[in-house]
Amino acid sequence: MPPKYIDYYSVLGVSKSASEAEIKSAYRKLALKHHPDRNSGNKISEAKFKEINEANEVLSNTQKRKLYDQLGADYREGQNFTPSSGDGFSAYGGEHPRRGGFHYSQGQGGQDFSQFEGFSDFFKSVFGGVEGFGGAARGGFGNDDGFSAGGAHCFNGEDDESGYPAQTRSRLDLEAGLELSLEDLISGGRKDLSFSYRVGRKPGTKHVCVNIPRGLRAGAKLRLKGQGACAQGRTGDLYLNIKIAADARFSIKGDDLEVKVTVTPWDAALGAEISVPAIDGPLKIKLPPNSHTGRSMRISGRGLPKKDGARGDLYAVIEIDIPDRLSREQEDLFKKLKKLE
Repeated sequence: MPPKYIDYYSVLGVSKSASEAEIKSAYRKLALKHHPDRNSGNKISEAKFKEINEANEVLSNTQKRKLYDQLGADYREGQNFTPSSGDGFSAYGGEHPRRGGFHYSQGQGGQDFSQFEGFSDFFKSVFGGVEGFGGAARGGFGNDDGFSAGGAHCFNGEDDESGYPAQTRSRLDLEAGLELSLEDLISGGRKDLSFSYRVGRKPGTKHVCVNIPRGLRAGAKLRLKGQGACAQGRTGDLYLNIKIAADARFSIKGDDLEVKVTVTPWDAALGAEISVPAIDGPLKIKLPPNSHTGRSMRISGRGLPKKDGARGDLYAVIEIDIPDRLSREQEDLFKKLKKLE
């Protein structure tokens, strides 16, 4: 039975005149909404996620979109689609030598669709036999496998500004999440990691070591050139989505860190030397007399590293509290203070 024609524009909820930016934005929102990590066990979202990725695969690629638009002029969503027979066309969709426009031929002996695993029969019937559209080894969308100790060579990470999602890049690119602690950001150095991925129907495991550059923040994307999937003599890149592990002690404020420091009422009133936690070791600072709750004290150069080699600041925010238990003498003193109000 012929496959059903799929209206990829309707799948993404965009018009046929949508720009690349509009398609990318629509895809990103829908893919995040229906991602399997957010909809565990939901078969409807799983099917929708595959459909969304297939639509993006076509509409985000100039050649595929041009071919699809030519074919789609005579079809409506849900109609049976029957590929034409004839002479075929050149790489990335060429013009028919006699009639002009795009033309598809299934060819003899069938096609190897293993590289299009997860795509619909409609997609395969249109693009599976087109020279230049093969080799679609794919990394997982937002693949967050976590890391364990690995080995291998150490590679320098580079910040990537190309944006999300990875499907707009090479089909051999892989993407994974890398969680770093605040200590990792301060000390830098190398991280050994390993993760699993799938290329077509074949699973694989990759082991790499990355040198952590300065200035990384949550949401950054780190690129390791040549560390993606391999197919037909070509190799993609590995993109690491940076996450910062939560730290109960510190809050991140851009390049700065903030830490709460609890002091006694008498130290706040009279002033004292207090200890302030810091990522690279506790610090001693002087608390001025008459300090109130919420007072913020800046400690220069003890925040997060910046790309230029400098560091942000650490802010100690004062909180006044009394000990869990007061001695009789302390209670008497507080009573005397109360009488002096």
